[in-house]
Amino acid sequence: MTLDNVESPVSRNAATGAGRILRNSPSSHTADEYQTSFAIAQRWRAQHVEPTESCFKHVLDCSRQFDQSVATYRLKRMKSIIGKIRRPQSHFKLGELDDIGGCRLIVKTNDDVSRAAEYLQSTLSLKNHGQAQKDYISSPARSGYRSRHLLTNIPTDYGNYHVEIQIRTKLQHYWATAIEATDEIYGTNYKSGGADTHLSAVDNDRIRFFTTVSSLFALEERSPQIPGFTGDRDSLIGQLNELDCASQLLKDLRATTDSVFEIHTKLTECPELFLLKFSRANQYLDIDSFQQDHLKDALIQYDKLESEIQSGSSQQILSSTDADTSYDNVVLVYAQNPKQLDIAYPNYSANVNQFVEIVSHYLD
Repeated sequence: MTLDNVESPVSRNAATGAGRILRNSPSSHTADEYQTSFAIAQRWRAQHVEPTESCFKHVLDCSRQFDQSVATYRLKRMKSIIGKIRRPQSHFKLGELDDIGGCRLIVKTNDDVSRAAEYLQSTLSLKNHGQAQKDYISSPARSGYRSRHLLTNIPTDYGNYHVEIQIRTKLQHYWATAIEATDEIYGTNYKSGGADTHLSAVDNDRIRFFTTVSSLFALEERSPQIPGFTGDRDSLIGQLNELDCASQLLKDLRATTDSVFEIHTKLTECPELFLLKFSRANQYLDIDSFQQDHLKDALIQYDKLESEIQSGSSQQILSSTDADTSYDNVVLVYAQNPKQLDIAYPNYSANVNQFVEIVSHYLD
């Protein structure tokens, strides 16, 4: 996964050229042409390892300043990268994606979000001469998504790369993971907030459900509500109760977490770094831990597992067959104690449960 493992660096333009081919279905090109483009995209993704690790070290330093904060590190899956550049009515270019490498910081309040953003802007360079950030808390997305994004510009010996940092509160994180889980349950991209014009009536109701809940969460955090979904607590709860999909949606979300069980292994004394390894096929979560001064060891182990997952995922994308891999998701997490790990679980379980509990309370 490091640059030492690949050929000469792929340029941004070459990555974009490969992405144009990958936007189409494999049947639109020869097998060699498609596989060559896929290999270029993989190399472009691999070049984001070093800058993302560098960025994560700054996020760790920031996280230690906030009580009960959680920081995570991950690389975007090839399946997700291809899905993004294929998104309908979008013009994403592979060489211009800012979130192939990503770090996330989850804090308690919106004030903490602002303070963390100020700190990270003082220690990291942002793209576009320091102007590249998106404040979806002050100006929420129409889907209801709320978070603060910093698009960093990380220099390396082989060029500058963009790494996205997402900073959000726990409530914002519960909402974001719940809508991702809903996307998987129903096979529809609700995160786009209705950008797909071919949605059914029930799909549109589910979008209204999430935008209404997001406005309720915004009320709790005393921040701007979602455009078109403003009002006091009682009126918004009334709108939720009018949606026929609400009860079944919460039931389906609960069902996504029922069969997951955990195995805790290799726990060190006073751990602060945790490697979360999730197997969707077997529905178990395995956890390794590392002390704070063993960040390099944690990153090496993440890189090894990520390479194995990526190899299996690539085989599946290119051949349309199931790949035999032990894990299909891995996340490196910094937390000040193991009890905080729930919020970073890659299988949505704890966050979705929290979301369902809060929304059920509204409806009751």
